[in-house]
Amino acid sequence: MSHKVLVIILDGASFVFCNLFLWYMDNVKWFFHNFHRNMLYIDDIPITPTILHNFFTGKYSNEHGVFGFKTLDKPCSILGDYKGKYVWDIAIEHGFKVKILNVPVKIPTVNINVDLYGMNWVDAWLPLKDNFESIVDRFHEIVIRNIVKEWDLFIVWYPIPDQAHHHFFQTLHNEECLRKAFYWYNKAFKFARELITLSKPKYWIVLSDHGFSSDFEEVIAHGVKQHVHVRDGLVVSNTRELPRKTIDVYRWIIDHLHQ
Repeated sequence: MSHKVLVIILDGASFVFCNLFLWYMDNVKWFFHNFHRNMLYIDDIPITPTILHNFFTGKYSNEHGVFGFKTLDKPCSILGDYKGKYVWDIAIEHGFKVKILNVPVKIPTVNINVDLYGMNWVDAWLPLKDNFESIVDRFHEIVIRNIVKEWDLFIVWYPIPDQAHHHFFQTLHNEECLRKAFYWYNKAFKFARELITLSKPKYWIVLSDHGFSSDFEEVIAHGVKQHVHVRDGLVVSNTRELPRKTIDVYRWIIDHLHQ
């Protein structure tokens, strides 16, 4: 049996929302009822580049030095520049076949040993509202094109549900917004389910880096106000032992690559 390890980041997927409303989202229910799940409390600055560095370096922001975004323009720039090795660098050094697709620890996003033909990296990272669905659908096709080829470690980052939240259901103030949330969450988990079903990894994990936008917490990092989020990330896996802290994801990947 292959020892393939698949890591899927569904940006902004709230554990609380999934756990409360999984009956309305069949793909979320499939994950939560068939595998191991838990809330992943976001124990650092609750914003994407910081938490992804925690995941993939095994270090907190006071060690890796990435504190959020300098700007939110398109393309934006990241506040901080990590000079060390990521988990995929370690895997490559140990001879594993690695594919990294659209991981925004850097700008441009990190893409290693993958074919992005047919898509601009900026669109894959931050799709605009008017063509959001068509772009994420096309991006998923690109992921599928790459995942069917040989690999030992495959890491992919999807810009939903977070970008869909900002575009279509900033608040859940009526039934229409709630149904939009159900739609986009279910679609994100459908993508993850399809990748797992198609590639049949020995070990897989689905993670998020935060939940909805926060209207009460404020973080100023090096003089820049960060657009932070609620600290309820999630983790779902076919392994019983789940990461409990954001930095534990690094060790989970290393350990399961060597099993």
